[in-house]
Amino acid sequence: MARDYWAAFGGGSLTTKSGLAPTFVTFINGSGSGIASPVITEPGSKGLYKFSVDVTQTIAFVLDGATTGLAASDRFVVGVLEPQDNFGITLSAVSVSLASMGTTLLSVGNTLIGFGLSIGSTASSFGSTSVDPVDIFGFLKRAQEFQEGNETYYKATGILDFYSRGSSTLLREKTITDSSTSTNKS
Repeated sequence: MARDYWAAFGGGSLTTKSGLAPTFVTFINGSGSGIASPVITEPGSKGLYKFSVDVTQTIAFVLDGATTGLAASDRFVVGVLEPQDNFGITLSAVSVSLASMGTTLLSVGNTLIGFGLSIGSTASSFGSTSVDPVDIFGFLKRAQEFQEGNETYYKATGILDFYSRGSSTLLREKTITDSSTSTNKS
């Protein structure tokens, strides 16, 4: 699903930066290969420029505002797009759906069992290495913890640890093994 991204050039009043014809001078994937760049528009002539792209891989870009009308220090916007950018959209959509579902469920006692799980609440636990989440909110919170948490790789042992945000709770531990033909995470 394509997502909108916005860019602006320089500081100060954006309306003075309206009417530019920005172009991507670099639009590459994580391996450095050029990929087709999206069309850039300026909705409403406000000095804000929009492009839409479905990010399925890491993309780095350099956006050039113009060769005239901008100081050299205001001319370029550099950025990175990640597949995780879409993760928030998915969680927001699920959250809206769950909120609507929760409103309906209030009339039937606020308990819904689906696939053996209750919906839960924002107070639900995301678990740890020894305890899995017990409800849907817990699973959603765990996904967010994985997404925003830290990872530590210990080269000497080949252990990869996944922590919650703030590195306080170990969520999962994996072992990385190398052979002459592959690297495995198990």
